[in-house]
Amino acid sequence: MEDRTVWQVDAFTTSPFSGNPAGVVYPCDSLTAEEMLKISRELNNSETAFIQRLDGCDVQHIRFFTVKQEVPLCTHATVASYHVLSTKLGLKSGEYRMQCKAGLLPVSMESMPAHPRIRVTQKEGHFGPLLTEEQIMKLIEALQLKPASFYKDLPVQIVSTGNAKVMVGLKNKHELDALSLRREVLIALGEELGVPGFYLYTFDQADEQITAHTRMFSPGSGVEEDPVTGNAAGALALYLSRYTNRMPEGRASFMQGEAMGRQGVVSVIVNQLYATVLGQACTVFETHLLL
Repeated sequence: MEDRTVWQVDAFTTSPFSGNPAGVVYPCDSLTAEEMLKISRELNNSETAFIQRLDGCDVQHIRFFTVKQEVPLCTHATVASYHVLSTKLGLKSGEYRMQCKAGLLPVSMESMPAHPRIRVTQKEGHFGPLLTEEQIMKLIEALQLKPASFYKDLPVQIVSTGNAKVMVGLKNKHELDALSLRREVLIALGEELGVPGFYLYTFDQADEQITAHTRMFSPGSGVEEDPVTGNAAGALALYLSRYTNRMPEGRASFMQGEAMGRQGVVSVIVNQLYATVLGQACTVFETHLLL
């Protein structure tokens, strides 16, 4: 039986029990994909990261699982992983590369005593199709809203920076906070689109520090609601950069998790079609896996 450590890490926050929790497992080298999935289910976070044993080079190999499936990239679990690599496994500040299912991605880390600053550059952004009128009607049914609830001048569109999401703008923060989903309708729409994740945003109650308030739903991938979502934040930043003037100097910050009582903030810098997500994290507990 190999000694493996499991950390529970809250990402996009420096305060425990806020932000987005992720499991981090090290090392994972002899674990099968089925075992990783079972561990993810046991931890029951939106995602769990599995780090291969460090080999002294500047590339870290990491896999990400929801409770239902492996996913190509999870940015909050990346932030959690590099927090553990820095504070627990001796990785020094500097420039690194992360090998994951989404490819080889740049990661930089500025070491600090408790909360290293971590930057993750996501894959080149891709703008997918706009939802059709029929698909938008299904979305309205799934969210139990009215057509007037949506921004008319901003398209409902699929955008990806490594893990595609549907960008959905709502005019009113109260409606965003009070959403009551018809989850089976949302799951069916996600299956039709080939994209299970829906990232909702509003400019209502935003200010100079917060570009938009957001929520993220992906019940089709086993994540009923994700507290604070780095992948989607990168995609939204690219989307806003294309369609709005709300990103001075190519920077944005998104507040998420308020409706879940797990508030966190994701900051993003956009350079053409690349989004770099900035975040910190904190360790909540450490234990050992008997497997």
